[in-house]
Amino acid sequence: MQSAESSLVRIRDLLALGGKDFLIEVQKGNIAGHSMVHKFGRNDNVPMNSWAFINLLGFTDWPLSAPTTVRIKAGGDAADVAGGAGAREITVLGLDDSFNEVEEAIATNGVNVSAATATAFWRIYRAWVSAVGTYGVANTTAVTVENSGGGTDVIQIGAGEGQTQFGGWTVSLGKSAYLMSLHMHVDSKKIANIRMFTREDIDDVVAPMKSKRLKLFFDGVIGNVPYRAKGPEIKIPQKTDIWLEAFGDAATAEVACDFELLVVDN
Repeated sequence: MQSAESSLVRIRDLLALGGKDFLIEVQKGNIAGHSMVHKFGRNDNVPMNSWAFINLLGFTDWPLSAPTTVRIKAGGDAADVAGGAGAREITVLGLDDSFNEVEEAIATNGVNVSAATATAFWRIYRAWVSAVGTYGVANTTAVTVENSGGGTDVIQIGAGEGQTQFGGWTVSLGKSAYLMSLHMHVDSKKIANIRMFTREDIDDVVAPMKSKRLKLFFDGVIGNVPYRAKGPEIKIPQKTDIWLEAFGDAATAEVACDFELLVVDN
């Protein structure tokens, strides 16, 4: 297994040789053992004087701490049902109980809860509408995924959007990720603080356990702020969360983010 230092040197050398062309080849699937991940998130109601994740649910911690089956929460729209005019199916993507990245489709059930997934997930960090009943539409109303026992919201697809906005990700088993870029946007009439965290070993749940660690902090963000390191700045090992949070400075704020990761097989 390569050391963190040798992996960084290898990636920097490849970037120096090919620059953007190298990353394009990665995205095209032409570089074995390499892939790109693009994550974006939005929170249109970041609380004043407290922190929240940059996602549509705005929670303050990852909602799952053990492998859990999930379902679509009750309270949706009658059109979002298998055989209906709206969203007939969504697909969730995350890490299973062996920390491998997997996806599973869930048939929608209108205003009622759906059937539970067969997969037990440690993490779900993306979901999208994968089938609709009418050309050109998405989900009629918000679709929320919860634990199969109910009571814990996990991720949400905004009404009419067909895709989650979730500013977080988790590295699967046997891989490492490298932060390549970060972009943040705050409503130009508001100010927000933004920070990035990682937490290693997500299955370490018995004290003493791993702490989350601050990786980046931006004070007083207004408008657009791009951040691009000259080389891969942060190495994120397997079974590690990475996410962004925002803090409304004296007012609630609308905050969006996106970041890119280069993912490399160990």
